[in-house]
Amino acid sequence: MIHYIRGKLIDVLQGSAVVEVGGIGLSVEMPPAESNLYNQVGQDVTIYTRLLLKDEEMLLYGFKTPEECKLFNLILSVSGFGPRLALSLLGVLTVPQLYVAVLEENIAQLSRAHGVGRKAAQRLVLELKEKLPKVISAEELITGPVTGSGHSLLDEVIEALCALGYSQGEAASAVSRAYELNKEASREELLKAALKSMVQGKS
Repeated sequence: MIHYIRGKLIDVLQGSAVVEVGGIGLSVEMPPAESNLYNQVGQDVTIYTRLLLKDEEMLLYGFKTPEECKLFNLILSVSGFGPRLALSLLGVLTVPQLYVAVLEENIAQLSRAHGVGRKAAQRLVLELKEKLPKVISAEELITGPVTGSGHSLLDEVIEALCALGYSQGEAASAVSRAYELNKEASREELLKAALKSMVQGKS
């Protein structure tokens, strides 16, 4: 399997990009939002990939982050979901948004993706709700550490939850409850506990 490619971005099309690696131009299928890389044409880029074989044709799918690639692979494991639907989901929802939508069983949110009806969204939730936290941990969804800002540990975890789409009030309440249960918890432990309580509270 090709884990990632690194090379010069040659061209960008709707839903795909061309990356030159070792003198070879590789065509990479990407979610529509991801392929908006016009300002990086001519620059070196790193794209995380999944290679699939379809009708004797090799197709390379690419993503900006390893978390997006993990989620793409996980969606492919769901019955009835192929690359087209997986890209459709990742085209309208960020990884944090999709992560939370699955855990909260938010069928309406998942059905926003073209080609994903209510039944398909329900199947996605059914098959991924238990798998998702094992493949992508909550802390992996935070794009970079929230440190060095002068904020307390609790503030950092609240900010992390807000980055996942929760309101300031919801996040503060969940973090406060988690902290009261374990005042010695690390940032990651607080984040997991708060997220778990928020998901359970809406189930």
